[in-house]
Amino acid sequence: MKKTLGVIPARMSSSRFPGKPLEKILNIPMLAHCYERALLSGVCDNLLIATPDQEIIDWANQFEIPSILTSHSHKRATERAKETLDILANDGLHYDLVLLLQGDEPQIFPQDISNLKQAFSDKELEVVNLVFPISDDGLEDPNVVKVALDKNLTIHFFSRSHIPHDCVSGYRQLGMIGLTKKALNNYVSLLPTALEEVESIDMMRFIENDLSIQGVLSTSQILGVDTPQDLKKVEKIMMHDKFVNLYKEKYI
Repeated sequence: MKKTLGVIPARMSSSRFPGKPLEKILNIPMLAHCYERALLSGVCDNLLIATPDQEIIDWANQFEIPSILTSHSHKRATERAKETLDILANDGLHYDLVLLLQGDEPQIFPQDISNLKQAFSDKELEVVNLVFPISDDGLEDPNVVKVALDKNLTIHFFSRSHIPHDCVSGYRQLGMIGLTKKALNNYVSLLPTALEEVESIDMMRFIENDLSIQGVLSTSQILGVDTPQDLKKVEKIMMHDKFVNLYKEKYI
């Protein structure tokens, strides 16, 4: 049975929205929503927050949420996940799969996290990434990472630009990525690539080194929180969210 580690990377120094992990949605810190909903999926043998910030560690300890203090030097969330894997390995804890679950997508459905892991059972895959259809403004928004897919949902490119050209609908990347231990080790052994740097997208390092990434369709639309305005939009949507009631008393 493959052991699965869930890692939620979070840092306070976001350039577009400093301090956003602990900003509140429905009086609950955004990071708490991400953690509790991942916990509800039931697919992680260990689930924790990985952060370079003592402030987040202190908050996590207050609510008995497992967390690990990582380096400030990482440019990519994938690199932070690798350090987390290494820290645990030094303590004798080893994992076959890593689910990288971003701390700024608080609407994530537990079923989608389960589907992400399930994808590894269906095929011999190394990297999988949740995707969802978009249209209109989403295609023009540089904060929304678009993906180019083939008919088998294999991902061939990521971009913050409008792709495919002149289309009226497409797909966006969600910040939920599954990797085998081998793929994660491979990632950090490779040098950062030109398009990874230009687009500021972790997964381009795999694409530019001819490593396959499988898209997994999300069951629901999820808005990433990149700005204070996004936070307000998400809070309005989550007022009717059925999962919040399952964990709100812990934080309110």
